[in-house]
Amino acid sequence: MPDVAEIARELVAPARCDDAYAVVLEERVAGDVPPSIDLFRSPAFYRLHASSFRRAWYARITDRAKGTSCGGGWFAESAPGEAHSGARGPFGACFVTHDPLPTSLADAVVAATDDAMRGLGLERTRVTLPPAAHEPGRHAEWMNAYLRHGYQALAPDLNFHVRVDGVSLPDRMNSGNRAVVRTAERKGMVARLLEPDERPRAYDVNVENRLRRGRPVTMSLDALVTMDAALPGALLWFGVFAAERMIAASICMRLSPDVLYVFYLGDVDGVAKLSPVTLLVAHVHEWCRAQSIALLDLGIATEGGVPNEGLMAYKRNLGFEVSPKYTLTKEL
Repeated sequence: MPDVAEIARELVAPARCDDAYAVVLEERVAGDVPPSIDLFRSPAFYRLHASSFRRAWYARITDRAKGTSCGGGWFAESAPGEAHSGARGPFGACFVTHDPLPTSLADAVVAATDDAMRGLGLERTRVTLPPAAHEPGRHAEWMNAYLRHGYQALAPDLNFHVRVDGVSLPDRMNSGNRAVVRTAERKGMVARLLEPDERPRAYDVNVENRLRRGRPVTMSLDALVTMDAALPGALLWFGVFAAERMIAASICMRLSPDVLYVFYLGDVDGVAKLSPVTLLVAHVHEWCRAQSIALLDLGIATEGGVPNEGLMAYKRNLGFEVSPKYTLTKEL
């Protein structure tokens, strides 16, 4: 544990929360922070990415009476004068351990972080909330608090998920995709968790796929390897093989004990008729069932809030459901 002097040096912008709670922004995370709801809002994820921004802060929420932390989240100056919570990963925002979330506490956290950002000379703030399906109750309460504090909602991204329960994914698929899974297995295609030495090839498969579709590659292989080392167990790599050849691959992130997020998913050129990605998604779903994971997140089917109808139909036909993912903005 750091001593009092070290903590004092790390404090950047204290802000009053209310009589019961306080929010402190730190460039380095000083003291204890409770386990976060998910990977993207954890101190470990913040430490991994903070140095890539000109300025970044972790917001630690403290219970004054108990003297302990009860939540947190992080912000980075993603553009001059703008603080963004969710600047790395698909979402950010603050979390608290209270369940249900008291609306008075949500109010206090929003007001305190706004005050702290003003104190740091920032002019705008942007907060990307988790998809509603990740935490349905808290999502409604946080949205209510942010909107009452003057935040404006951008057109939401449409995020696709499936609850992992006793029903297999092929049983949720439309008939065409069920047939694809049966045919793939009959033709001897195999989906499985990858070994560490197979990960570079899985990355190459996804780069190939993205370049073919005109989509950017957002992380290098070195960055993924660094994340793998810094956050053990956070990344899961899956592949589909036809004989010895890897023809599809996925890189997933274990966001929490209950949620797996499909980060990259793609196939090689020339295998579209086999649709190995469909077999791969079915396998990942089965892996989640074996690991008692409650929710599989297949990501968005929008670009800046604008729907991709074809991608939406594809994800629905795989058995996934849609929920909104909001980004909220405010001029400070």
